[in-house]
Amino acid sequence: MGVEVNRALYRELEFDLNDGKPVVKVKGEVINEKNTLGCWFRVAGTVSGKYTEGRNLLIKTIGKEVFCANYEGYTKWARMGKIAQHGVFIENDIPIVPTKIIYSRSQISDLSCQIAKDWGFPVIAKHEKGYQGKSVRKFETAKEMEKWANKIHEKNLGMFLWQKYLPTRWDIRVIVLDGKAIGGMRRSAVGKEFRSNFSLGGAVEAYELSQKEKELAEKVAEVCGLDYCGVDIMKDEKNNDYILEVNRQCQFQGFEKSTGINVAKMVVEMFLRKE
Repeated sequence: MGVEVNRALYRELEFDLNDGKPVVKVKGEVINEKNTLGCWFRVAGTVSGKYTEGRNLLIKTIGKEVFCANYEGYTKWARMGKIAQHGVFIENDIPIVPTKIIYSRSQISDLSCQIAKDWGFPVIAKHEKGYQGKSVRKFETAKEMEKWANKIHEKNLGMFLWQKYLPTRWDIRVIVLDGKAIGGMRRSAVGKEFRSNFSLGGAVEAYELSQKEKELAEKVAEVCGLDYCGVDIMKDEKNNDYILEVNRQCQFQGFEKSTGINVAKMVVEMFLRKE
């Protein structure tokens, strides 16, 4: 396509900040509107959050001259974990899986009683910063749930979402690009594994999105201020839709494999349109 791509690590960023003309460098080269079509970001890791701060500083420094994918979303939410997402979804009438959050050990017993009364077991627990399904757990009984919850350091209890278990063993990943849902992928759990993530061995296949599913995914991208994202939709036994989460740095290997859609090409085309 005649576009040169420069892949860099967050640690290769440099900033020279001043009142006149702040400078951002990547691998020692100044980045500006004259030499750069735009920037596209992967997850900014580290416990300290230093790379998250670096990414956001880059966006705020050059984002008005150089197209930075997901500019609005990053500037509104430096870290958009699952709890923050649920707040945005509720505010904008986006359907979510019934969820409970607690903050102290004294609430654990009451929580399990509420779950038994409101939903019944099993129940799902997710860490708010979990990814690729690695933090998701399923508990079959109140005793099992309470035993595990009591092992968590109390200061970390509030990092978990407790959610109603939906017996559907599949979900839908929708990629939304520049405001449009470009396709859907169905992810199905395999064998005894209840999680459907491709990275955990889930089976993937192309999925024909309904107009309602397209509009729901596009609404999620819009309210979260995202030019590029993956929206995960799950259904219950009555075919009601629930948004599990939005991933603003979603990978697309499994999506391309199952749908035949060239996501990378469409991303480059988006940058060319923003030039």
